[in-house]
Amino acid sequence: MELKQVRYFMWVYEEGSFSKAAQKARVAQPVLSMQIRRLEDHFGVQLFERHARGIKPTEFGEKLYSRSVAIMRNVTLAEDDLRQAEQVDTLTGRIHVGLSGMFNRNLLRRILLPFMERYPQVDVTISESYTGTLMEWVRDGLIDFAVGSRPAVEGNLVQRLLYKDRVVLLSGSPLFGPSLSPCDLTQSKGLKLILPTTKHSFGKLIKEYIESGIIQVEKVIEINSTVGAVGIAMSSDWAVVASVIAVLDDLENPKSFIYPVIEPAIPFDLYTIYDRRRPLSAAARQFIQMIEIELGKVEDTWKQTCRDPIVRM
Repeated sequence: MELKQVRYFMWVYEEGSFSKAAQKARVAQPVLSMQIRRLEDHFGVQLFERHARGIKPTEFGEKLYSRSVAIMRNVTLAEDDLRQAEQVDTLTGRIHVGLSGMFNRNLLRRILLPFMERYPQVDVTISESYTGTLMEWVRDGLIDFAVGSRPAVEGNLVQRLLYKDRVVLLSGSPLFGPSLSPCDLTQSKGLKLILPTTKHSFGKLIKEYIESGIIQVEKVIEINSTVGAVGIAMSSDWAVVASVIAVLDDLENPKSFIYPVIEPAIPFDLYTIYDRRRPLSAAARQFIQMIEIELGKVEDTWKQTCRDPIVRM
């Protein structure tokens, strides 16, 4: 059995199609089909049932796939160990990271530039989207890992909790008194709220609260842009619900009013998400470590700000 055959087999299994697997492998479909047929002939088993509506893995195909996941994981780890046999400061390679707009607004520059300065031989690509889309990109192998909020449970995706953030209400108007005053959205009246669409798990939860009457609003705008939503809220009496990491640079802005949301419960936990079939490279692990360090600083900044609040009216 060759590694090339294992990879082809896994792509056919995952895509449920020889043609789609061939596109992913960047080979002609007959070439890929021939490799799968050779694998079946060599062991005398049928891996897929072929019919007019597509293909379905046989019992042998299911067993081989479960073994193949472990095989490719170990191969990837071995390759990474060989590439990074020297000291960590000589890291090389390429990483593609998926991040949310809330994360990118304040934290990205504090992580990306120091990382690139320390590891100049690592090429970094950043793609931005909401958690649902980020998970699809990880699953499809378009990015190496993502940092997202409240991901749904999904097969081969590993989800490791990075940080438990707080949710705040941000506006350019004193909607609930002095900045940093606790805010109970279940008691709000006439609130004009800016939300991401329901494709974002964060926006979906708040929309459910609104539809059930737990949060009462006068108007709602859906904006799939953290920068755009915050910009509108900061220049009006509209408000945006965000995590602390998204408003970090606004804590001392005299034109911003930030209110910790105490009711209803709106969790905003950050997770590292990656595919167990494609283990994180040494460079990716170092990038995540720098994220964790910066998130620790966020926690310290928030606690200090709440201890010595700046009163704005």
